[in-house]
Amino acid sequence: MPSILVTVDDTPSAVAARKLAVTLARQCGARIKGVTALDLADLDRVEPFPTGSAQHAYDRLKHREKLAAERRAQIAGLPTLFRRSMADAGIETDCPTLEGDIRKELLAMIETCDLVVTGRDTEFDLEPIEGMTSLVEHIIAKGCRPVVVTGPELSASGPVLVAYDGSAPAAKALQMAAMMGVFTATKAHLLSIAQDRSTATIVAERAHTFLEGHGIVAEIETIESTDHPARILVKRASEIDARLLVMGAFGHRGFREILFGSTTRHLFDQNPRPLFIYH
Repeated sequence: MPSILVTVDDTPSAVAARKLAVTLARQCGARIKGVTALDLADLDRVEPFPTGSAQHAYDRLKHREKLAAERRAQIAGLPTLFRRSMADAGIETDCPTLEGDIRKELLAMIETCDLVVTGRDTEFDLEPIEGMTSLVEHIIAKGCRPVVVTGPELSASGPVLVAYDGSAPAAKALQMAAMMGVFTATKAHLLSIAQDRSTATIVAERAHTFLEGHGIVAEIETIESTDHPARILVKRASEIDARLLVMGAFGHRGFREILFGSTTRHLFDQNPRPLFIYH
């Protein structure tokens, strides 16, 4: 894997993303490039105000201008901080700042890399939020590369947990993770969930055979359950101290539902560990 693009923000998960990118770069021999953005859209909008409230409107305008200036100053310092943190890890890098149509420009940058690593709370407005931001959802849905999305917690010792249901998206995600060196220097833990154990076993054994062909040691775990897959995944990821969760799709409703629906949303909101997603 030649290159990793890291979204640079000042939130807890964004900081964890930088650390994870360094780990992956060392595993895979990749170079790292950062990207941040100055997004003032939430402060530039016109606010309606009642007739006769000119002073209130003026005060609000001045307040937004003050916040915009503060954000501009904070964003201006992020590339230097990022380069310094990478230098401390022995990595030379760059970190441009996007302005204008940030989402469009970001998608164009993603085309130039092999993998995107981002904190789930990245929005380039320097405010941590709970769960996944709309920007990260945009990167996953519209971007053309695999994405690793992390919460604020990282583990350096556990295996890579593969959520595998035998679907085409799950098979593609597993192949991409293997080819990009995600399993280098670590074991894989294959987890297959189905309503009957025999089906789960058959599915898991196909993934096991694939990983064997890549020289990757994998442990199989099958679970017979009708419970929500996300709850099982979050629980097992914690129990085995997984360092990463590789996910394509699972369940019976199709990948679009998994990508935009309740399962992935639950994983992003409740699972603090990094997720490798490819579609």
